[in-house]
Amino acid sequence: MPLPDEALSVEGGCNCGAVRYRVAIPALAERPLHPLAPAETPVPLPFLVLDHCNDCRRATGSLLPAWLCAPIEMASVSLVQASSATLAPKAAAREGQAKELGGAWTPAADIFTPAPTGTDHFLKNYESSHERWRWFCARCGTSIAYTAVMPAGFPNMLDITMGSVDRRHLETNALVPERHLWWDYGIDWIRRLATEGYGALPIHPDYRIADTVKRPNLS
Repeated sequence: MPLPDEALSVEGGCNCGAVRYRVAIPALAERPLHPLAPAETPVPLPFLVLDHCNDCRRATGSLLPAWLCAPIEMASVSLVQASSATLAPKAAAREGQAKELGGAWTPAADIFTPAPTGTDHFLKNYESSHERWRWFCARCGTSIAYTAVMPAGFPNMLDITMGSVDRRHLETNALVPERHLWWDYGIDWIRRLATEGYGALPIHPDYRIADTVKRPNLS
């Protein structure tokens, strides 16, 4: 399901709050088109994908990574200053603690780059292969994004892990993945899970496997 036609803003960040991002998606008529899509079926950017790539599966720790693939110019980021961070290291001590102050919202293109503007923050990168970078929070370990030197004709992109998007956005139908990428690199049982589901598996409400949930109708 493609993104809605109207303009929308998508926010998210890491598990500890040190990295926050925002993607300001314009209305459909103002979105650039994917340069490799057929002319008869254009694909606006951003778009939403499920990813069967081996590297992305390992880098994100997810069997089936999902990405919001956006032109980087649509994104901005707010970062907690590492030198003045106040988050208590133990979870029990964090209850009731004042929220850390994030930095000013900065264009993502100034931060998600091999030579970012400023380094006093927890957003770090790893060059996983030539001119391809994985971005993560060095404090809590959340996988945030992927960037690469793009081929001619492509805008610079910021691929954001869908698991780091705020739940309030995921609970809508605005961010349902619309296509599979890297299918030929997939693992058979994961591809079956992604396309057919495993409807016969028992369902539990939480960790208590003695309790079961009636199979929901999610149509």
